Amino acid sequence: MANIELDGTNKKIKVDSGDLTLDVPGDIILDADGADLVFADGGTNILKVTNSSSDVVFQPQVDAKDIIFKQYDGTTVATVEDNGTFNVPTSKLAINGTAITSTAAELNILDGVTSTAAELNIVDGNTSATGTTIADADRVVLNDNGTMVQAAVTDLKTYIGGGITTASQWRLTSTFTGDADPIASNLEEMDAPTGFGILGSSMTESSGVFTFPSTGYWYVIFDCQFYFNDNARFLESFIKIANTKAAQMYTSVNDGESGNNYVYASCSTIVDVTNTGTQTVKFGVSMSQSGATVGADTDKNTTSMTFIRLGDT
Repeated sequence: MANIELDGTNKKIKVDSGDLTLDVPGDIILDADGADLVFADGGTNILKVTNSSSDVVFQPQVDAKDIIFKQYDGTTVATVEDNGTFNVPTSKLAINGTAITSTAAELNILDGVTSTAAELNIVDGNTSATGTTIADADRVVLNDNGTMVQAAVTDLKTYIGGGITTASQWRLTSTFTGDADPIASNLEEMDAPTGFGILGSSMTESSGVFTFPSTGYWYVIFDCQFYFNDNARFLESFIKIANTKAAQMYTSVNDGESGNNYVYASCSTIVDVTNTGTQTVKFGVSMSQSGATVGADTDKNTTSMTFIRLGDT
């Protein structure tokens, strides 16, 4: 039989073997006016429970050791690590009964592994907002088939389309009379007047054949000025894509005034350019009276060709 010893001098209750059970019909109350309850093992303090202004403080008494919470079967449900980390096993965190299935790495994406409580609240309908300038290097969070990832703004701009990124105009610099298929000379990309603009990569031209700098949907416009001091039954402007007419427009001149009479014939088309080597553009004119003149100027657009890339193919 185990012996129980009351050691009044050292203020101890000692049992020489086995366990000690306190079995009372009411509650067991540990009342320490010093505010600390200390759990020891073989004379080594392991855990201290402290009253700190009525806050309850659990504090390990061995350096570099953790506080581990386990279920009845021994499964760890949470660990308060020595470095202050509150570590919950994967899939074991839930809010109001709903499991949080995102991994820590996915949650960290919210702020590049430095997320804060305020930043997490934004995900839950926080209505406050701060103005910011979006840059290409900024990142946004996307769900990639169930996996949270970061995507750069440049990637989104490429996928969605960042607006019109390529546009330029060419023009005829010298007049000519009669038909032309194609207009093969005296062509230049716009270089005047002051304030002219070229956006992105330019078209290239050789003997009247224009080549697109990239694939995509392109809006092509041909504005053609004609003038004649006689009657002309028809004056035609047209656009050819890979040697096939894609657009044409007719106008005519009725000689009701002395001197030259000016008219315009404008046509346009949208081209889905999938092959820049084969889908080239040509511009031409035809007329019922060979004496009609196609207008031109080196300083401003009269007869001109416009190329605008609308988006990806």
